[in-house]
Amino acid sequence: MKSKSGTARIVGAYAAQPTDLKDRHAYLDAILAQPDIDGLEMSWGSPSWQDDLPILQGIFGSRAKAGRHVLTLIGAQAQQVAQNGAFGLASANEDGRRAAIDLVRFVHADLSRFLDQGQHIVAVEIHSYPSVPAENAQEAQKALRQSLAEILDWDWGTTCVVLEHCDARNGDHPWQKGLLPLELEMEVVAELAQSGRPVSMAVNWGRSALEQRDVDAPERHARTLKAGGLLAGLMFSGAASKDSEYGPAWADVHPPLSDDLPESAMTRKHVATLAELAGDTLLFDGVKIAIRPVNATVEQRLRIVRNTLAAMPPRRI
Repeated sequence: MKSKSGTARIVGAYAAQPTDLKDRHAYLDAILAQPDIDGLEMSWGSPSWQDDLPILQGIFGSRAKAGRHVLTLIGAQAQQVAQNGAFGLASANEDGRRAAIDLVRFVHADLSRFLDQGQHIVAVEIHSYPSVPAENAQEAQKALRQSLAEILDWDWGTTCVVLEHCDARNGDHPWQKGLLPLELEMEVVAELAQSGRPVSMAVNWGRSALEQRDVDAPERHARTLKAGGLLAGLMFSGAASKDSEYGPAWADVHPPLSDDLPESAMTRKHVATLAELAGDTLLFDGVKIAIRPVNATVEQRLRIVRNTLAAMPPRRI
């Protein structure tokens, strides 16, 4: 799925933002000031959203340039799942499934807020929560199909609904999110996309790598999705193959390149190779990196984010 405006180069800046709100403003403003950045991946409805939104609105209002952004529901969904394990678009529990649909309904209603400030939301990212054992995966797939079919009946304008693949359950090692396998997600999205509905998928380098404990897994996932005409987004978060200051090995914590963290399994070559493989058919691509230590300065945060961005080929217009 290709945007008429070219691939939007974005930064999931929330993963590396400072806790101090003044510093957060300076950091987000500096990210958006970069000429090669089109916009942000914003964690809509997450625990920090109430603080983030007024900062973002102020920055958007001060800029003549119209941004192209992605809203991800990963934080909001994870928060709900922590309170109710039956919550999710792929839940066989009807109340849990309806609650997840309502969450997507809320973000759908909020799209106009960004349009009013001249900001285009190219995609809303959703996920196949909750985690279920393999024997219940087919039932969860059916629930996901029902949920997406309803959601895609709404008028999304020029915004695409993008199912971001997260690590699936793997019997060989512990999982992080343990959502549906890629092939089951693909079957649902491919079926619904055939009817012309605005739906596609995305890969996050770190989440695919940690699923299989394999640095080649992100490329396999991206190739599979691209072959099926379903690759709309590509984000680069790292994955540490050894314990580090970011936490245990293979945790979903968005470490940077191996340049900046020796324990990281993501190299500049991995980024460049996968970005070139994806080509110019994406709606968006970019980076989402967390920063340690937590008291790092704004400049330290910006340096590491920029270093990861520099591993990517120039954005395609």
